[in-house]
Amino acid sequence: MSNGNENYIEINLPSKCLVYKDIDPTKIKLRTLKGKDEKLIAELNLDNFEKRVLILLRSILQGIDPTQLTSGDRLYIMVWEGINSYSKNYEMEGICGECFQKITVPVDLSQLEVTYLPDNFKEPYQVKLSDGGTVNLKLFRVEDEIKIADYEKGSDSSWLYRFALSIVDDSKGIWDKVSYLENLPAKDVATIRAFHEKFAHGPKLETKYTCPKCGGEGVMPIPFRLQMFCPYGETLTRYFGDRI
Repeated sequence: MSNGNENYIEINLPSKCLVYKDIDPTKIKLRTLKGKDEKLIAELNLDNFEKRVLILLRSILQGIDPTQLTSGDRLYIMVWEGINSYSKNYEMEGICGECFQKITVPVDLSQLEVTYLPDNFKEPYQVKLSDGGTVNLKLFRVEDEIKIADYEKGSDSSWLYRFALSIVDDSKGIWDKVSYLENLPAKDVATIRAFHEKFAHGPKLETKYTCPKCGGEGVMPIPFRLQMFCPYGETLTRYFGDRI
């Protein structure tokens, strides 16, 4: 009975490591999941997701502090683990855009388009506002996602809090930044949101499909589910049952 080896594989992150200080991209490596990792995944829920995933990243990732990963790089790592630890095949349910019937769509996760940051991207990134002023911004990190999740446990909305975390200004605390956004013209808040949309990176969670019921074609978003990361139930039997 084999216990497996700690074989780490060099990976190329969608951020190209452009936003990480003193990080050697050739040192960033991953290993595939083991039973101890699956146990951790099995305990994930909405309340502990962010912190449990961080524990997992600390175990499987080398070369960078996982709290500093961008959200796009983290998603890339999670999809990579789904493909390399289990299977590139994934099935999802959706609604056909032509006949509006519920259909099952097969997805090859290894064929997902990956968006990379442009080579000239730098942080902080300066954005011009409507009054001629500027604001410096950064991309969301894993540590930000944890703060947002904690904030949401005691608040109705993290909308402005989330974007306040992306403002780079050492002279202001987080609540000063929230207050700043509260009084900022909506079009300037939209500009800040547009920054995050423009530089979104990582696997593009959408797939082309041909409807088995009407023959219609379209593109369907792929919601991230634990099934993609760690198969169970019918998905588990479908892809691993032939080994039994």
